[in-house]
Amino acid sequence: MATAVNTGYKQAKNNENLDHIPGSFGWPVIGYTFPLVKDLYGTIDSQYRRYGNISRFGLAGFKGVLLVGPDLYKEIYLDRDKNFSTEMGYMGSLGRFYKGALLLRDHEEHRFQRRMMQTAFKNEAMKGYIDTMGPMIGDAVEQWDKQKDFHFFPAIKQNLLDVAARIFVGLNEDDDRAEKLNTAFLDIANGLMGIVTKELPGTKYRKGKIGERYLRKLFGDLIHERRAGNGIDTFSYFSREKTEDGDYFSDTDIIGHMSFLLFAAHDTTTSALSHLLFHVGQDKALQQRLREEAQGIGKDYLEYEDLENMPLAEAAVKEALRLHPSVMMMQRRTINDCELGGYHIPANTILFLAPQHNHRMEEYWDEPNRFDIDRWLEPRLEHKRHSFSFVGFGGGAHKCIGMHFALMQVKNFLHQFLTRYEFQLAEGFSDKMQTLPLPKPADDLPIVLKRL
Repeated sequence: MATAVNTGYKQAKNNENLDHIPGSFGWPVIGYTFPLVKDLYGTIDSQYRRYGNISRFGLAGFKGVLLVGPDLYKEIYLDRDKNFSTEMGYMGSLGRFYKGALLLRDHEEHRFQRRMMQTAFKNEAMKGYIDTMGPMIGDAVEQWDKQKDFHFFPAIKQNLLDVAARIFVGLNEDDDRAEKLNTAFLDIANGLMGIVTKELPGTKYRKGKIGERYLRKLFGDLIHERRAGNGIDTFSYFSREKTEDGDYFSDTDIIGHMSFLLFAAHDTTTSALSHLLFHVGQDKALQQRLREEAQGIGKDYLEYEDLENMPLAEAAVKEALRLHPSVMMMQRRTINDCELGGYHIPANTILFLAPQHNHRMEEYWDEPNRFDIDRWLEPRLEHKRHSFSFVGFGGGAHKCIGMHFALMQVKNFLHQFLTRYEFQLAEGFSDKMQTLPLPKPADDLPIVLKRL
């Protein structure tokens, strides 16, 4: 494979000339969108069993190639020849609202921008975050048993939005900008799923674009204030970071990263916790194991040093992410002609990667459809059978920069929640899972709480 020297790939149109690849693009325009929404795993597995690891595939107006299997994922994620563009892979979806975000940067540009964000996720910063996070989660959880007909998904979504506004942006709940920020964020999330992609009155897309402009103005207005202060919120860290030449990163770069961070960090953890409780709420023995681990900490709130003492919680959320990845479809686009799985792939071809299928392959996981946290622990360690059989946090240069933050948030939640309550799923709960716009239990996970 040739090293990428193509500097004009961002201006090129998507290649759809893929007749030499087995498979089909599905229905005109929509491709396999509806089957994917109904049964993501089954749709991908059908393609895999019929056509193999590489097949033609269409999704939401895009025509490209579906890749299956950890060997191919390793090649894409490591991208040793710099031939796979995340920016162009997502330009027609996330790029409509989050252009300039870290995920939508390639190679050297990505590495340069990632440097700005790293300080905000180092130990010193994380210790500040955890001091804020625990009490905020605890205060919210404390009120949950007072609610009738309690549904977990909307409750945790609101709580984590409040936490994100405080930790990432430095806004307290009583600041009216926090509520407006949360509303704008939700409007963008809905706008991403809008069928119409023009700013026509009354459309989700238009509402989402209004939300995008609000966030960009909010962050733009606050940068100089954050830069001059000594805040310990993520936004302040970004604003104060400098390049190797001693210059601040541009306002445009900071705004782009902050806008996407809210989306990436909040939605993924909300999804992961909802799926985790779906399984733990049906297994009293596992719930008690996790509770005893949380109780063993012996403190009202976790400290940073306590995180390593919750291996069961970490295994549990990784198992939830294995069965129900928070990002159901990842995308790249080729920069030059290349070969994948024995097939010639032309330049500018969209590549689709579906982590959930990777996570359920019998070659790498024992009883892959079973929720079993012990597969992550000694002596089994099934995730080590292939370095890319699990890609719940992505991989390679684009591996989630907030992975440790997300695990910290999960552990804080379980510590606050399981030391207060026993819980079970409400009678008549649904086992149906929603995949779009956010993976979650379709019924918002009604649960019954019993205070300890």
